[in-house]
Amino acid sequence: MRILIIDNTIDPESWGSADLRRLAQSSSAAGATVTVRRAPQSDLPASPRGYDRVVLSGSKTSANEDAPWIDSLHRFVQTTLNENIPYLGVCYGHQTLARVLGGKAICRPAEVPEFGWTKIEIVEDSRLLKGLPKTFYSFSSHFEEVGQVPSPLKSLARSEACAVQAFEIPGKAVFGIQFHPEKDITSAETIFAQRKKLGTPKILLNPGKSKDLYDPQVGERIFRNFYEL
Repeated sequence: MRILIIDNTIDPESWGSADLRRLAQSSSAAGATVTVRRAPQSDLPASPRGYDRVVLSGSKTSANEDAPWIDSLHRFVQTTLNENIPYLGVCYGHQTLARVLGGKAICRPAEVPEFGWTKIEIVEDSRLLKGLPKTFYSFSSHFEEVGQVPSPLKSLARSEACAVQAFEIPGKAVFGIQFHPEKDITSAETIFAQRKKLGTPKILLNPGKSKDLYDPQVGERIFRNFYEL
């Protein structure tokens, strides 16, 4: 299996989406290869053909920002959908899918930004979330969200502050998740420290509870489900 991660991160220390690559690799079957390409540096492959799975990372870039590299990314996502290649968008990748399908009006600033360990509630059965409990915790890090679910997407999960935590195209292996299942205790504590220093947002979710709330099986289950489709 060939897995392509499109890395959209902006901060140089985040380039390569190390957490996402680690999870993608550890959850894959023996012999799978993971390739990372950088969208902001216009380093996209000419085509998604030849890859068995496409994963889009998060980013501090606004979902409604415009730039030449973003236009190229949107075209790449649309081609991935047209070619029926399984797609998983994480955070910004989730919002990007929604924008590609529904335009700029779909994404908006979150009334309550989520930073920290977030209680996710599954509202619809899904192949992507199969095997997970009805409610579980995963890490969130976003100021923007998908405000409405454009056709043909179907909402799968929510949290107290975010109504659209996951969605899919029914009958296709195309998914988006707002939360970050790739974040572990170390990366979570790093983000908590950064956000406390910046003072934004004012409220962090469950700081100091990483050891209690982090469950590595959440991310592993989601990615294994994605690979087995």
